[in-house]
Amino acid sequence: MTTLQRGLSLLLATAVLTISPGALAWGVEGHEIVALIAQQEITPAARKAVNALLATDTDDLTAHDIASESVWADTWRDSGGDLDARGYHRTAQWHFINLELRHPNFSYACWHQQPLPASEPASQGPWHDCVVDKIDQFEAELASQRTTAHERLLALKFLLHLVGDLHQPLHAADDHDRGGNNEKVSGLGNHLQRLHHAWDSTFVRDLGRDPQTVAAQLVSHITPQMKREWALGTPKDWAWESYRIAQSGVYGKLPSSNHHRVEHLDRAYIDNADNIVAQQLSKAGVRLAWLLDRALAPQH
Repeated sequence: MTTLQRGLSLLLATAVLTISPGALAWGVEGHEIVALIAQQEITPAARKAVNALLATDTDDLTAHDIASESVWADTWRDSGGDLDARGYHRTAQWHFINLELRHPNFSYACWHQQPLPASEPASQGPWHDCVVDKIDQFEAELASQRTTAHERLLALKFLLHLVGDLHQPLHAADDHDRGGNNEKVSGLGNHLQRLHHAWDSTFVRDLGRDPQTVAAQLVSHITPQMKREWALGTPKDWAWESYRIAQSGVYGKLPSSNHHRVEHLDRAYIDNADNIVAQQLSKAGVRLAWLLDRALAPQH
């Protein structure tokens, strides 16, 4: 059985078992997989609206298909310029929420959830904001016909990216290690990696190197029941879900609690990580489609 098949098998099993009766996130491949899943899952009306909006984009940072646009927010952040007083791109904080592993405080992690100043576009909002608030703000803008055409396009481009970010467990949890960026791990090849990078990219690539192929295989294993269970809740709920996964499946599975040395990831850790990644990418794609349907084709 291949790694992808193992991941998909656990994806199915985990989804059934959890159904109740009553600061970088995913690398390029991960974001493209999420967007491609969403493209398959959205209604025709919403897909048409997405394509029409993206067709108006004149920004040359990325191509203008949905997969390419899903990495625009990272590309813009890393392109230089538009820096805040600390020397960081002013949108850098928008890609994550640091819920501390042992004493999480949602309000604190989201900068006390200050509302946007009156009449200020979400794309021009203050740097001290978190991924949960930004998803809510950009969804509201995308849904409103009062939003300018330029801002609606930006809202779409941010949503294509940030919903994926929220489902990377280390973008929702922190153990005083910059979301795993200070943790070095071995066992993933010839070189040491940061724990965060392993979850961003290495475990995604374990599923396959072609985003189109991986997305298609993941979609083929998403059942109607999974869609119903996943297309619920709010970005805040999804943040807590990612936090719990980080607590139990990312940090909780590390061989040692001593985070000042190199952690060696064994086969059991890697297989579990591959399974989690397969499920989180699938959830993110379904939920992104749900938000786009709700904003762009509410009558459907």
